[in-house]
Formats: sequence, structure tokens, C-alpha cells
Amino acid sequence: MNKSLHFGGKVSSVRFCVLVTLSVAMIFADVRYSVFSQVRPYLTLLVAPIQVVVNTPQKVFYWADEHLASREGLVAENQSLQAEILLLRSRQQRLDSLQAENVRLRELLDASQRVDEKIVMAEVIGFDQNAYSHKLLIDKGFSSGAYVGQPALDATGVLGQVVETAAYSSRVLLIADASHFIPVQLSRTGFRGILRGTGSLKLMELMSVPRSVDIKKGDILTTSGLDNRFPSGYPVGVVRSVKYTQGKAYADIDVVPLAQLGRSRHVMLIDKPQAGKK
Repeated sequence: MNKSLHFGGKVSSVRFCVLVTLSVAMIFADVRYSVFSQVRPYLTLLVAPIQVVVNTPQKVFYWADEHLASREGLVAENQSLQAEILLLRSRQQRLDSLQAENVRLRELLDASQRVDEKIVMAEVIGFDQNAYSHKLLIDKGFSSGAYVGQPALDATGVLGQVVETAAYSSRVLLIADASHFIPVQLSRTGFRGILRGTGSLKLMELMSVPRSVDIKKGDILTTSGLDNRFPSGYPVGVVRSVKYTQGKAYADIDVVPLAQLGRSRHVMLIDKPQAGKK
């Protein structure tokens, strides 16, 4: 058995030497005499599949690397665009807010020019809203001339009245508060009544209106001035509905406040010296 292996090893060595010698001879003959110049194109057809197999893993690696890099770039670009969109939207919202505030300030300026009494301009810095009380905190106090009982308006109507003052701030009780009552007058007919807050910023009630009174949806209610606190003629609300219930002597009348309760940012405090500051 050892002899067979020894013999086989010798045969392999001889074969290797013969193949090497033959290869060197073929290379020399091709370089020197171009023996295989006619055959070389056909030989490449045999070698091409091997080259494809050898190069495929490298190509796949390069393709995957380029694809992942391209995907990461797209993801990063997409995130950058999303951030830019959010930034532009926030700037647009800020611009819209500034434009809306500019409109409100112009309306307030126009409204202040229609007010005969002396006014103090204030800005809302806080808002108390719960089931029992609706109040605004403004940045003007008794150091600026604010006093308890002073009427407060915005650009569209009566907001309420000052109920508490400090040196540099005051609290305004809104007309929608359930504890607030204000004497009003129907602009169309002159009927006078009491408007009561319901606790809702969007709804008030006109109290004790007989069924015989001429009142309808869309009628405007203004301050009557009978309480000697709110000057007469300022808009308060608009009638939303009039309901008559069988057996009741008075009509159920819902009123929508004209002032932007809970949304006003700027307030006019009306100074009425002749009413007496309490």
C-alpha cells in the first residue's frame, strides 16, 4: 500500500512538471511567435463564465453598499425636508397669528375712537375659567387708574367689569359669568331688561321678558345705562332664539355675547368719573 502511494506521488509530481513545462512553452511561443493569436478570442469565451462567477460577489457587495448609502441619503434628505416643512409651517402660523392680532388691534383702535369716555388700554395676561367663575387677568391695576366696577370692552362689545385690582393687574368678571347681571336695551324697539350670564361663554339669558314684547332672532341688545356703571349704547349681545312655553308668562330668550369672551387679548377699560368710583 505504501508502494502504491509512493508511486502515485511520483506520477503526480511528474505530471505537474510536465504541465508547468508545457505552460511555459506555450506562453513563450505565444509571446514570441503569437501562436495563439487566432485562438485567443475563442479561449476568452471559455474563461468568461469563470470571470463572471469570480466577480459576482464583489459586484453584489458594491451594489449593496451603494444601495444602502443611497437609501440612507434619501432617508436623511427626507428627514431634513420634513424638518424644513415643520419650520415653514410654524413660521406661517406665527405670521397668521400676527396678522390676526394686527386686525384685532385695528378693530380695537377703531372701537376706542368711537368711545366718548376716557379709556385705558390693557392686555389680557391670564384667564380663569371653571364651572363657577369666568374672569380675565389684565396687566393694568390701580396704578394705571383701574378701579372696581370699571366697565371693560373689546373691539366688538362689552366684556364685563373689574372686580378686583392690584397695583399692576386687575381681574375682570365676564358678562357670561353666572353671577353677572347687566341692564340692556333692545335697539330695535327700546325694550329694557336684564341680561344674565349662564356660565357658558357662548350663551346668556334675557330675564323676565313678557310674551307680549316684540322681540325676535337677530335683535341687538346694548347697554341701557340704568345701573349707572355701564355707559349706555354699547353692544352686548344678539338674540339667538325666542321660545314661548305653554303656561309660562315669560319667554325663554337666548342671547349670544358679541364680545370675544375668552379670546380677546386686548381690553379697553372705560373711565366714567361722573358715575363715581367705588
